[in-house]
Amino acid sequence: MSTLLTTLNLFGGLAIFLFGMKIMSDGLQKASGEKLRQLLGVATTNRFAATFCGALVTSIIQSSSATTVMVVGFTSAGLLTLYQALGVIFGANIGTTLTAWIVSLFGFSVQISLFALPVIAVGFFVQFIPRVILIRRIGETMVGFGLLFLGLDIMKNAIPADFAQNPQVVAWISKFRPDNLLNLLTLIFSGSILTVILQSSSAVMAMTLTCAAAGIIDFPTACALVLGENIGTTITANLAAIGASKDARRAALGHFLFNVIGVFWVTCIFRHFVDFIDWLVPGSPYTKETAVLTAVLPYHISAFHTVFNLINTALMLPFLKQLAKLTLVFIPKTKREDKKEHELIFLSTRFTQTPELALIAVRKEVERMMSFVTKMTDKLIHAVKVDDDKMFERLIEDVKAAEHTTDVLEHKINLYLTTLTHGNLSRHAVAQAFSLFDVLNSIERMGDCGEKIARILEKFHTKQPFQGQDVDDLESIAKLTKEITKRTRRVLVDLQQPTKQWHDKARNTFVEAVRDENELNTLRKQFLRARRERILAGQAEATPDSITAYADILNNFERIGDYAMRVNENILGMRADDVAEDVKNAAPAGQGA
Repeated sequence: MSTLLTTLNLFGGLAIFLFGMKIMSDGLQKASGEKLRQLLGVATTNRFAATFCGALVTSIIQSSSATTVMVVGFTSAGLLTLYQALGVIFGANIGTTLTAWIVSLFGFSVQISLFALPVIAVGFFVQFIPRVILIRRIGETMVGFGLLFLGLDIMKNAIPADFAQNPQVVAWISKFRPDNLLNLLTLIFSGSILTVILQSSSAVMAMTLTCAAAGIIDFPTACALVLGENIGTTITANLAAIGASKDARRAALGHFLFNVIGVFWVTCIFRHFVDFIDWLVPGSPYTKETAVLTAVLPYHISAFHTVFNLINTALMLPFLKQLAKLTLVFIPKTKREDKKEHELIFLSTRFTQTPELALIAVRKEVERMMSFVTKMTDKLIHAVKVDDDKMFERLIEDVKAAEHTTDVLEHKINLYLTTLTHGNLSRHAVAQAFSLFDVLNSIERMGDCGEKIARILEKFHTKQPFQGQDVDDLESIAKLTKEITKRTRRVLVDLQQPTKQWHDKARNTFVEAVRDENELNTLRKQFLRARRERILAGQAEATPDSITAYADILNNFERIGDYAMRVNENILGMRADDVAEDVKNAAPAGQGA
């Protein structure tokens, strides 16, 4: 009964540790989410910058699994190349070693009960401070930090003081010491399986440190488990890559290969490497005195973890391109990779561990959806004036296909966003998500308007009711509509994240959008009036169907402009009234940018 109770207490402490790790990681993501996205710009310069970026991000959010899942997602989203992604993953392996040092420094050298509960108390109550969002995020992080160490304290206390001296325990453990290759491989495999089950190398590391400090496992055994944890942590990214783009799957595979290669060479010199760490770190990790063991052994294990990852990264970094090529052997390139228009490309990876960072992939998907509307308006420009029947049919089919794609994408992105808003997001991120709902609806309506124009043109193509000036006017309004949709797409790409120059650029862009929207409305009225005059002069067809069709085409082009304006308003956070004076002072329509 006592053994069962000890086991349950141990797993209860582990559960609190994992829960604290999750809360702390979520809080850190919310507090630094925007900065983490900006760090991606650093990752695109060279391999060393990418490695530094990976180490820094992982150190900030305290989760290598979260970083690698994020990298896989960003690779799937086209924000990182395979080469850059592998560099970030190398750095993530270094950054994750910080967790072991934090646990070693605070978990065994300090009486946890003195600060864990006060930290949780302070962190919990500061979350109720109104208006100051950053303090609330820090409070959430403090709660996670306190729970993490409370769980560690429970695990430590769950193990009886005489447990390691029990003859049966000693006899059982001695069977698993890495004295030979088979035992070493068994321990590495065990560390990998534990990490896969718990989905957290930090949790397995905490268990390893706790058992080592209690004298249950010795230093070499702990080191062998650490090697297994390095392999096991790669499974999370590979699971996240299921169904993602091929480059994303290659990045996840590269993470696995990187760690397996590292574990392979350390296995070959395992005993010498362990002795090197023992020489490097002061104190003997083989002492039988519990107090000395608790003070020394956690630092030896943490040093083993850090030095292994530093050396492995230093050895592998010059061969980054070769590793990228090796992934191509397992996942070869095809002539047309991932060209599924109706599928989510950038959201094919589930950002379950980084919901706060998922919005960047959502925006990329929304921008991709907008690209189909831009292509649609381009096809309509040609459809208005083309004479060749086969070419006309092809253009109309392309417009219909693009509209169908926007419908499917809108539905899928909406479902994803709905799931996301029910997750653990900051208030700012939730506001952005709800803004994107309206953007999605507007883009889908733009697609509907484009399809209506295509169907009208298709219906009257053989009758040819529009000639001469009618065609020229329709072409003019179609070209202006295309420019409006192109600018709207650029807004989705370029003006998502505020920078020092963001406000001025956003305001200038919005002034241009309002000016073009006003011109579009003016053109619609002008062209309707001009055609009435041509009808009265006998210069245009005057059948009721042709009059209605011409007006419907102009109206739908104008509606596309209206919906584009709604997208601009949502993304830039402005209204036409805000820039009324700037629009008046701007260059006359047709003379601006």
